[in-house]
Amino acid sequence: CLWDDGYDVLDVRALAEIDSNANTPCPNPPPPGQNKGNRVKVVPIINAVTKYDSATESKVYVQTKNASFKEQVAKAFPDKQAKIMVACSDGRIRAIAALEALDDMGYVNIVGLRGGANLWTREWDAKMRRRNLPGKHIQNYMHNGDSPQLHGTGSTFQMADKQTYSDWKDTTEWVV
Repeated sequence: CLWDDGYDVLDVRALAEIDSNANTPCPNPPPPGQNKGNRVKVVPIINAVTKYDSATESKVYVQTKNASFKEQVAKAFPDKQAKIMVACSDGRIRAIAALEALDDMGYVNIVGLRGGANLWTREWDAKMRRRNLPGKHIQNYMHNGDSPQLHGTGSTFQMADKQTYSDWKDTTEWVV
């Protein structure tokens, strides 16, 4: 995978968004073969804060474009040959806008992370081990019951252990 090939992650989501859902592509493990390093850089393409909207009775993002996005990216990745995976929540609107900006800046090894942080965290755990979802799960009939595990529940509870996920596409209309 690109991660193992030395690609670092440029997370372009708003800080408020990262804080609210904690779906960050990896906990900054070191590059392959190195003892230390920071493999995820967060440079929001949109600045946003959450506020409660009484009309919709939900929290919404108040958004402004990050006017210094390009300068922040240049500081985070000074080498135009850097291998960069660009991620937003779902790898669509903001990631594409960031890829276009990086291309205009002269970066050559840039890719978009398909599905963004939402699908990344389904596929990889916090220690960069591939999750086996959706796949076959081993039934554990000897489980003591003190920790969560997938286990068989018999013929009357087939859906009890089913893994379900919400749609990975971000429904927020981001101003890019």
